[in-house]
Amino acid sequence: MSNSRATKKSAALRWVGWVNALITASASASAFYVAAKCHLAWPEPADSALSIAGAVVLWVLTAIVAFVLLGVCWWQRRRWPWSVVAVPVLVAFALGIAAAGQPHFDQYRTDFETVAQQLLQEPDDPYSDGYHRDLRFGRFDISYANVSSQGHVYFYDARDGFDIVENPGWVYAPDGVSDKTFNQLRLEDIGGGWYRFPHLVVDNY
Repeated sequence: MSNSRATKKSAALRWVGWVNALITASASASAFYVAAKCHLAWPEPADSALSIAGAVVLWVLTAIVAFVLLGVCWWQRRRWPWSVVAVPVLVAFALGIAAAGQPHFDQYRTDFETVAQQLLQEPDDPYSDGYHRDLRFGRFDISYANVSSQGHVYFYDARDGFDIVENPGWVYAPDGVSDKTFNQLRLEDIGGGWYRFPHLVVDNY
């Protein structure tokens, strides 16, 4: 009888251990995701895309293990372990916080425009190379900003996107852009002479 109780207790402890591990993994992934999406001081801007990807992978692995454990538990006990519900709740909570806490361009439009005007006036400055680097507007990190050959000011978001494939950001062009530029760079007009672009901008803009 004691052996049976010891076996059940051991099985229960193993189950609790698995559930705690799942909740810890999900909570860790959620923290990574929220921190990166909300542009917090950590992780570093260059690591934000990797943090988001890592969080998503960890969520997927956690979900797979959770489904396996649910199946095993149902097969052995014929009942659902409601404690596993904490895993999707944590994920949903993280997604909600990330969606609500992401900074928006309009919050810092004035700061962006101030730097854009400075860059547009710098061609007359012999000590300027036409670039402003490592800028931070609120929670936006900008790797650099520069003036194109067409007189448009480009700001490159240091956090969003993988550097090798993507380099998203914004364009300040108060007089508008040509249809060719608009289509080539897949620009989105966000008003006030500002446009958003999703991908790497080539040198012939």
